[in-house]
Amino acid sequence: MAELMAGFGRETITPPAGVHMMGYASRTEPAAGARDDLFASAVALSDGGPPVVVLALDVAALDRDEVADLKGRVQQAAGVAPERVLVNTSHTHAGPMVARRPGLAYEASYVDAMLAAASRAAATAVSDLAPAMLHVGSAPVDIGMNRRERTPEGEIILGVNPEGQRLAEATVWLLVRALARDIVLFSIPIHGTTLGPENLLFSSEWMGAAVRDLEAHDPDLAAVFLQGCAGDQNPYREQRSFEQADAHGRAAAEAVRAAIASAREIEGTPLRNAAADADLPLEDGETAPCAVHGLRVGEAVVLGVGGEAFVEYALYAQQQARAESIMVLGYTDGSVGYLPTQAAFAEGGYEVTANRYFAVGRPWAPRVERVLKSAMDEVLEALA
Repeated sequence: MAELMAGFGRETITPPAGVHMMGYASRTEPAAGARDDLFASAVALSDGGPPVVVLALDVAALDRDEVADLKGRVQQAAGVAPERVLVNTSHTHAGPMVARRPGLAYEASYVDAMLAAASRAAATAVSDLAPAMLHVGSAPVDIGMNRRERTPEGEIILGVNPEGQRLAEATVWLLVRALARDIVLFSIPIHGTTLGPENLLFSSEWMGAAVRDLEAHDPDLAAVFLQGCAGDQNPYREQRSFEQADAHGRAAAEAVRAAIASAREIEGTPLRNAAADADLPLEDGETAPCAVHGLRVGEAVVLGVGGEAFVEYALYAQQQARAESIMVLGYTDGSVGYLPTQAAFAEGGYEVTANRYFAVGRPWAPRVERVLKSAMDEVLEALA
């Protein structure tokens, strides 16, 4: 059996003051500075053949065109084919304006610098490849819940829904390297919205706080957060403060450490990659492409979709995948907007109509769930 190899690279992508922020349309002032750094973190994996690269960026979302640009740069910098690069954004709402949204400033010069830095991180990860053993685990964590609240009048609002679906756990992969720093990838499907639109400081939010906590606790560990299917999941945010975001980060880090403590070693090869576009139906009868990108690392699987997917998609993929561990991601290879379920279309609410704020500019048809799940099934089958 071939040996699993893993490598890590990281570049700082913190914007300067004066760059506009992304996440709240009501926030039109540029940033006053940064509260903590943003990063582009890369993990390269190989089983002796061509590597794959997982790129995690501390920004809200990228458009598909920007992702194509980034993958082309990674190919030039690291020699990795574009289809073998998986890009995931953390979805911090305290990050820079890096995608085109109607009526909002687009920071083209910052985006160019950010993509260049991310490609350097990928090249570093490829050059850092070293033998690794894969351990997987999970642990419960409670830092948020379903946000689709029904009012007494029957309206769906962005609030708190204790009865709604959620995935209150950290999924953790630990890559143990004898000759280099260990790497942990972890995913928890919760929006990066502890802070509100009044915040004017760049921040990697609770996700970055978790990374900082993990690496401070163990300097020999490189931590990488991958955002899950958080389209209908918000953190507890009644304080809307950095203190609350840091508390969420500590809770997430504790869950990751608990998962590591009980993690089990599994086979890490062979390495398989499968990427495709799902043609999702629009309300007007046309279609728009949405990325579906899968990666099998031995007995473990990553499956990412290109939008703000509801957590039900993660729960579905967990049932369908033939794997010892699966990370189901949203915000992967570009974001085409919210990806609700068919039931949500009947209920209404923000996520059903919000695609007018995204590049696609039009709402999906209710059967988007059926089409997207079919595409997810096809990628999982290709990996199996």
